[in-house]
Amino acid sequence: MNIDQNTKRNIAAALWLDEYNEKEIDANVLTQINSIKNSSSEIGKRMRDYLAWLSDHPQSHNPNYTKRYKLLHSLIGDLNPQAAYVIAMKLLGQNATQGYELMPTQANFKFPQDHAPQLQSQVGWHFFVGSGWDENGDEYGIELMFFRVSLLPPSIAKNFGISDIENQVVEIQLGISKAGERHYQAEPTVIAGTTGLIDVTANPLEYTIGKNYIKSLKKGSLFPITVRAQGNDNGEAKAVKLGVDLEFTQGREYLFQGDDGCMPCVAGMGTLYYSIPNLVLKPGSTITYNGRKITLRKGSFWFDHQWGFLGGNSRSAVLRAANNIGKPMQMGWDWYMAQFIGNRQLTMFASHSPTNKNFYFQTGATPPGTMTVDVAGKYMDENKKLHNTWGTLEIDQWVKSEVSPNPKLYPITNTWHPNHWKFTFDETLPEDIRSFELHQIVPVAQTNYFANGSQYNEGAVYITNAYGEDMGRGFAEAVQYADCTNNMIKLAGFENTKELMKLFSQEATLPRKISSFCYIVTHQKELKEILSTAKGLEFFNKPSKTSVKNTSRH
Repeated sequence: MNIDQNTKRNIAAALWLDEYNEKEIDANVLTQINSIKNSSSEIGKRMRDYLAWLSDHPQSHNPNYTKRYKLLHSLIGDLNPQAAYVIAMKLLGQNATQGYELMPTQANFKFPQDHAPQLQSQVGWHFFVGSGWDENGDEYGIELMFFRVSLLPPSIAKNFGISDIENQVVEIQLGISKAGERHYQAEPTVIAGTTGLIDVTANPLEYTIGKNYIKSLKKGSLFPITVRAQGNDNGEAKAVKLGVDLEFTQGREYLFQGDDGCMPCVAGMGTLYYSIPNLVLKPGSTITYNGRKITLRKGSFWFDHQWGFLGGNSRSAVLRAANNIGKPMQMGWDWYMAQFIGNRQLTMFASHSPTNKNFYFQTGATPPGTMTVDVAGKYMDENKKLHNTWGTLEIDQWVKSEVSPNPKLYPITNTWHPNHWKFTFDETLPEDIRSFELHQIVPVAQTNYFANGSQYNEGAVYITNAYGEDMGRGFAEAVQYADCTNNMIKLAGFENTKELMKLFSQEATLPRKISSFCYIVTHQKELKEILSTAKGLEFFNKPSKTSVKNTSRH
C-alpha cells in the first residue's frame, strides 16, 4: 500500500529511525500500517462521511455550517493523519463537540485508572515540565507532552469498525532549553492509532507511541514512573537531536484544578484536570540536548493530566443562545506553574480577552506595551491544603518567535510573545510569595509548534521577588498569540482562498442574536438551573473583593 511521505516521516520519527524502512519495523505493526484502515483513502472517506453526519445534525442557535461542510467535502480526497487531525481539531466548527463523552457534574476521579488517556473524550494530554540540573550545575528547562485527539465521535468511529485507540491521533511535544543559551523543539511527531504504534494500559499506566512512552513501574500507583522520548529539531541545516529518559520516584499530592478537578464542568462541557507537583527526579536520569547526552543530578518537575473539550458548543440550547449575545470569545490563554522555595506550589490561569486583542497577533517592529490581566490561581500550601486565589498580572516585556523546528512545515511567524511577568495576589497567599516575577531562563523565545499548525510559547522560568532574589522555579505558557490560520489550512491540504477564509470566520448575525436573546428570555429558569449546578466557572471570573471566597481542602 502506498503511504505518503509525511506519514512515513512521522512513523520513522516515532520509531527513532533516521528514515522509513519496513525491514526495521515489527511485522505485526507493519501489517497494521499497511492495512486498509490506515490508508489515506479510508481516512479521507471517514472524514467525508463525518462531514455528512454533521450536516445532518445541525444545532439551534449556531452558525449554519452547510456551506462549510459542503466545501470541505468537495476538497477532501485522500488524507494523511496529520491533515485529518488539523481538520478535526481546527476546521469543523462549534457543533463538532456532538457525540463525544460528556463531562460529569463533578470530577470524582478514580485512580489509578484515571491516569490513563480517556479515549472517548475529544482531547486530552499528559504533560511533564520542569527544570533539571546536571552534575556541573548547568540548568535545563524540559517539556514532554503526549497530546491526544479523537478524530471522530466514538459511536461514529465504531460504525466504521474503528476502535477507541484506532480513533486517536497522538502527537509528541518535546522541548529543551539550556539556561542562558537557547531553546530547541523537536519537530512534532504525529501518529494515528490505526498504525498500531499507539498502545495504552491503565494499571499500571503504560502509554506508548512507537518507542516513546510514559510508564508506571508499579501496579496500583502512578509512581515510580518513567518517561522517554526522542526527536529532532530540524530548523537548521543539521538536525539537532533531543531526548529525555527520566524517572520520577514520587510526587507531592494531587492538586485538583478548578473546582475539585472541574475546569470547568458546565452542562457536559469543559475539562477534568489534575496536577501532581514537586515530582522527585531520580538522580541518573538523562536528557539529550544538541546531540549530547547529559546526566541530571536533581530537578524540579510537575505533572498535568487534562481531558475533555477545548471549546465548541454546549448540548444546551440556552447556553448556545447565551454565547451568541455576549462578546465574541477570544481564543487562547496563559498558564503558569510556580514551585516556591518552602515546598509551596501555585498554578495560574488567565483566559484571553477581547479587551486585550491589541496584544495578540502582533508582528510589528516594536513590541506591544504593558498588558494587564486578571489571573486565577490554585495554591497548595506547605501542609498540602489547596486554596483558590485571585490576582493581577502585568506582562511588560516581549520576545519575537524567530525559529521553527521545521520552517517548511511550520513557517516562522515573527510574533511577539510574553517574556516577563509580574504577579500580585490576594491575601490568600503568604506575604513572602504574594508578589513575584517570572523570567525566562533563556534570552530568546521558547516557542513551539503543534502539528495542527498552531504556535505557543512554553518554557522554564526563574521565580524572583522585585529585588531579583531567587524564590523558586516554574513554567510559563502563552497560547494563541500567533495567527497561524493560513498554515493550518495548508497542513490540512487545502489552498487558502477567500471563500474558505470567509467560511472559517462565521460570527453571530444580528437576526441570530435577536433570536437567541428571545430564547434566553423564555428559558430563564433552565439557564439558572444549569448555572447553579456548574462547577469551576468562578475560576474564570475574578470575584469582587466583597465576594472572594477562599476554599481549602486536604
